[in-house]
Amino acid sequence: MNCINCNSKHIQKDGNHNGMQRYKCMSCKKRFDYGVYEGTNEYINHFNVKIKKNERNHLTRDNYCVPSNELDYKDKKNLRTVDEFYRKNKRYPLLCPPWFCNIPNEIYKDFEHYTDEYVEEHYNDCMANFDLNMKYFRKLDHNNFNDYLMRFVKKNKFIEIDDLNFLNNKTGVYILVLDKYNQVYIGISESTGGIKKRILQHWSKKKEFGRLLNGDVNTSILSIDSFGALDTTRIFYKELKWFQNIHEYEERMVREFKKDYRLNRVSGGINKESESEIRNLKLLSSIEKRILK
Repeated sequence: MNCINCNSKHIQKDGNHNGMQRYKCMSCKKRFDYGVYEGTNEYINHFNVKIKKNERNHLTRDNYCVPSNELDYKDKKNLRTVDEFYRKNKRYPLLCPPWFCNIPNEIYKDFEHYTDEYVEEHYNDCMANFDLNMKYFRKLDHNNFNDYLMRFVKKNKFIEIDDLNFLNNKTGVYILVLDKYNQVYIGISESTGGIKKRILQHWSKKKEFGRLLNGDVNTSILSIDSFGALDTTRIFYKELKWFQNIHEYEERMVREFKKDYRLNRVSGGINKESESEIRNLKLLSSIEKRILK
């Protein structure tokens, strides 16, 4: 058994918690639970919420990208909207990209499916991008990352929590920390269910095959929804005053946080392709040679 936070093998038993065996990691000093729910061992306790054990608890190369010919919801909606517009307005070819004009084409087999050729090409691009990102993460120094993070949360008065239930129905800004990758994700919640519900959505959602890339293969940042629940090792949050605009505050926090260490892909147009390219300059040599190992 390894630590769910840092994957260290140096762990020891540390009593029981809610009917579950608690352990303490001697490397990262964090506590975690592996236990029994309803007479089974199919669940683990992560930030004091029940998480079902599955192969996606941690991001791996094998579970990152699953090829699919099925269009995701956004593509289906866009194609239907374009098709309706085309039928009503014959000037359509002058207003939209040419590859939208005829279906089937090199990308869309019909209104429900991608072509086999596109699926294969997109899968190869996604995996090449995954390898580049992983190589980038390995080049980052964890001590530098942690020092920067702690200065940031102290400066902006974020609070660290170890019980996700504390954030039930709370609104505000949250930071998910992925220590293994030296990355964070900054998000907001202002809806029913609060920050807890939003974080659980990240942990349960899988990024659609057609949406894995945001930009080109050499610059796209991995989506937070591609990571597993156990990849999140620390959580910080901040409630805002009634007069503070939550969207403007999120955008300011993302802009302020060092590009090297953030997973935010889009937030008010913050991460444009040019910014992603600057962020990944450390990969320039491997990008030029296109040798991915």
